[in-house]
Amino acid sequence: MTGLNLDLNIDKHNNATLVVECPDCGHEVTHHLKTLTTDSMLPCPCGTQIGLSQQDLNRASAMHQLSIAR
Repeated sequence: MTGLNLDLNIDKHNNATLVVECPDCGHEVTHHLKTLTTDSMLPCPCGTQIGLSQQDLNRASAMHQLSIAR
């Protein structure tokens, strides 16, 4: 099983916005990383509910830590 395509946008205050690609239509759905919890569901405009596992959140947090360490 492959994971979701994730990316982060970091603002000047080092706050992360998670960018998740919808597996059905490819639309990029964004949400503030610090407000997400395990099993959060992100709605895509196409109607797909994108679920985030603990593994997805761990990947995003690791990406955030690497980006602010630079």
